[in-house]
Amino acid sequence: MVDFSNKSTDFKKAQWNQLQNEYQTLISDYSHLPCIEQAAKVDEDHLYSLFDGEEGETLSEKGSLGPDQIQQLIAAVRHLHDHQMIHGAISPKNIWITTQGRVILYGAGEARVLEGKTRLGAVSDIRQLIAVIQRFSTLSESILERLNLEEPMTAEELEQILFRTERKEGISEDNKLAAFFERKSITQKAEAAERERRKVEKGKHRRANKMIIGGVIAAMLILADYCLF
Repeated sequence: MVDFSNKSTDFKKAQWNQLQNEYQTLISDYSHLPCIEQAAKVDEDHLYSLFDGEEGETLSEKGSLGPDQIQQLIAAVRHLHDHQMIHGAISPKNIWITTQGRVILYGAGEARVLEGKTRLGAVSDIRQLIAVIQRFSTLSESILERLNLEEPMTAEELEQILFRTERKEGISEDNKLAAFFERKSITQKAEAAERERRKVEKGKHRRANKMIIGGVIAAMLILADYCLF
């Protein structure tokens, strides 16, 4: 519901109606953006849009976004931008998480009409989206830090930074695991070689001892024979 009673102008009403018509025409049957069921007015100063919806809760209530949900949210913003529409107010209260875990981004362009923010563009949407992700994401800190370093300007760049880095970290973990097993294998080989060396040394000692004992016995026999004669 929009109340134009205090700030009503025919121009703003016309902008509002045009926005709803554009949204209805361009955004339909898309998984992460709602369809407008009806756009109408209660009276001359109170206009409304009725969207379809599902059971769930806002991101403010849910409190976190997993990697798959972040991708859904980015996809919603990219779909708007692909159709030359700017959201302008990407915030936790406008992000709906259904009971099935699906993300729906409500609203598109109202801030530009209601608040007169005509300079809002695609980059401002990305900045708002980054702020939401940094606050509610379950991604690692190292991934989120890259957003400040690389400063993505489009939904595509944002997704690439987030999930390219995630894959790299996954590979890194795999490498760590491989290195662990490699070190373990090397250690096991070294231990086996050491056991074999000790075994050989032990065998040499045994042979040497036998030779010494044999020599002693031979010497005693010779001495005994000498004494008898």
